[in-house]
Parts: sequence; structure tokens; C-alpha cells
Amino acid sequence: MSTVVHQNDLNAVTTPSVAPETLSTEPRWKPWFCFIVMLAGLQAGFGHIMRLSQWGVNAGINCAVAEGDAWLHGRLDLAHEPGTDLVHNRRCDSGYVNGRVFNLLGPILSILTVVLAPINHALTGRTDFWLPWLYSLLVFWPLPIVGYVLFRRQAADSAWGAVLTASWLAGTAVLPNLFFASRGELGQIHHLMSQTGLLLLAADLLGRQRIWPALIGLAIATWSRQMTFLYALPLLFFAWRRARLAPALIGIAMIAAPLLTLNTLKFGNPLDFGYRYMYVGREDADVAKNCLDHGMFSIGFFPRNFKHMHLKLPEFDAGLMGLTPHVDWYGVSIWSTTPLLLMVLFAARQWWSDVRRRVLMLATLPVMTGILFYHDPGFIQFGYMRYALDFIPIWLVVIAPWTRGGWRTYFTIACTAWSMLYFSLLQFD
Repeated sequence: MSTVVHQNDLNAVTTPSVAPETLSTEPRWKPWFCFIVMLAGLQAGFGHIMRLSQWGVNAGINCAVAEGDAWLHGRLDLAHEPGTDLVHNRRCDSGYVNGRVFNLLGPILSILTVVLAPINHALTGRTDFWLPWLYSLLVFWPLPIVGYVLFRRQAADSAWGAVLTASWLAGTAVLPNLFFASRGELGQIHHLMSQTGLLLLAADLLGRQRIWPALIGLAIATWSRQMTFLYALPLLFFAWRRARLAPALIGIAMIAAPLLTLNTLKFGNPLDFGYRYMYVGREDADVAKNCLDHGMFSIGFFPRNFKHMHLKLPEFDAGLMGLTPHVDWYGVSIWSTTPLLLMVLFAARQWWSDVRRRVLMLATLPVMTGILFYHDPGFIQFGYMRYALDFIPIWLVVIAPWTRGGWRTYFTIACTAWSMLYFSLLQFD
């Protein structure tokens, strides 16, 4: 029999063995109040990192926006100035293929560029440019909104839901990705959009399991970070249990079809995502040599990637600027930067007893395995592990109901404080 915890008592000694399904009765003002306080706190403490007033993206700095604009003009490859050395003078997220340059990362921003073209053109006269308010509306604002709604529901309390949402936004690699997204960096934008997709997927699979919201989440995540397509496995499992396997399969096929079609049109093979073309003309780089010598995935990359994802501890320098983390571009352990994840181990008995959480947690293992065998440990991640964002939000959602009550409350607050302090000390410029 599960132990009932009063949802407003953050100091309860006991914890539920099964996650709560409904929110406690709260005053109508409380959810809104907690959400506004959370946003104000994030702005006050981390506004200089998130830099929302400076967000912007255009085809000149972003391959996906350039690709979407190219589609509008009837071409697949990126436009370039006549006489330009395409081998060496191209953006880092693009690849040189048979005399043409293509975007190599996911197509979600390209698709949105086409969808938003009428608005952008009507207001700016351009289709290669996103209006800043549209950019932040679609990339930033879904994060605190979707995150707060989901964590509030899982924690069964608005105040604690706000704490967990803030911990995820400012105490994980989401925070540095917000900084780089303000400059229009494509890879970092994809990490942020995938977070929204993964939370939507988790919300449905842990909730009513209507399947179509999970499919929307899977589409957003997959078109941003292709590795997250592996979350189709738990989606299919729950669709089968709910006798909705056929529509789930159709939805998954519709998610995969654009990727496979683009791969065929660009690289001649539906299963070739073209990442190896990123290194044409850049063979001297470490990641390029790894890919050329051993392929995109290899067991030989496992020891290095495992060490940096799980074991590597951050080091600190004491200088004129104060105490700052000594950065390692290969990344450092997720357990040291976000120790709240240890609750995955401490609450293992509880979440394992819930079939929905157990399946969802197990589904992160193939995603993590793919990352550990990948040739590139993650460029632009000085002092953190950004690729781990492909599974960290799932972990946080799964453990959310058991992050408070007795010692767990103090542990969560302490871990959140440490993570926020650590990420605030990182130097991103």
C-alpha cells in the first residue's frame, strides 16, 4: 500500500511508492504566482546568461535557416557567393558534397523557416531572417511553460514544480545552451527544442497516453536530435498496451519520412545523415580523424566518452576573476554538475515499481549507449556534457515525485544550489 503524502507538506517524512496522479487542491492564484516567481528568479540570477533581449537568428549564422530559405527558392543546397572556396569557407554545421554545401543537422528549423516565411516576409521583407519575438516564442518560451506544467504535475505541488523546473533550466546543460542559442548557434538550438519534445513525450506516456501528444514530442525531438528517435520504442510499447499501435506506427513513419527523404535527396542514401561530410577540408581536427579512422560509431570511443560523461570531475582555477571551473571541451561528469540525478539511484525502488516510469527510464539506455559510442564527445561543451540532454529531462521527470519529503527536500535544494552555482561560474564567451 502506498503512503499518502499531503501535497502541500514539503517536510513530510514519508515518500510515496507510486507517483501521485493528481494535484492537490490549491488556490487558483498559486500556480500562476509560482510560475511568475520562478521566471523572475531565473531572470534575476541568470538573465545575463540567457540574454533573452539579444536573441536572434538568420541565414547568415544558421545553416538550417539558410536551408529553409533555399527550399523557398527551389533548391536543396545552401546559397553561396560566386567564387567562394566552398571546401574551407562554410559554416561548421554544413558539409561539402559533390561540389555543393548542405545543412547536416536536423530539419526542424528549416521546416519552421518555411512555415514562418509569410510572417517574416510581410514584416521584414525577408525570408532568411526570423523576427526575434518569433524566435524566442518558438525556442525559449516552450521550455519554462512545458517544463513547469509537467514538473508541477509530477511533484503534485506548484511551488515544488517551480523548483524542479528552475533546477532543470539553470542547473543542467540547458543553461549554456540558452546562451549559445541567443547567438543563433544551430546545435545548441536543437538541444533546446529537443528538450521541449522530450518533455511532451514524457508527459503523455506518464499521463493519459493518448499517443498523439507523444508523437508530436517525438517529432520535435527527432527533427532536432536524431538519436532521440529511439524513444519511439517506449511509445510503441504503450501504444500496443492501449490498442493504438496502428496510429502510432503511422505517426512514427511520418516522423521518419522527412529525414529519410532528405538523406536520399542530399546524399543518395536514406540512412546516410551526411555527418562525415562535415569533415571535408577539416581532416586535421580530432573529431574528424576519429570519424575518418574509425567511423561515426565505434566501441573504441566508449572508454573516453564514458569517462567524461560519468567519471570526470570538474577542476577549478583560482585567479584574478575568482574561482572558475577549469574547462574540458570533452565534458565532465553529469553526476558532478547535476548531482540531483543521484536521485535516480536513491529512488530506484520507487520508480521501478511504476511500469510507466520503468519503461521510460529503460528507454534512455539505448540513447545513452549511442552517445557513448559516438565519435564526437560534443563540441562546445566546456565544463559540462551537452549530449546528455538527450536523456537528462526524462530522468528528472521520472524522479520528480520523490525529490521532496524529509531529507530528500534538503538534498534537492542543496543539489540545485550547487548546480546553479557551478553553471553560473562557467565562462561561455
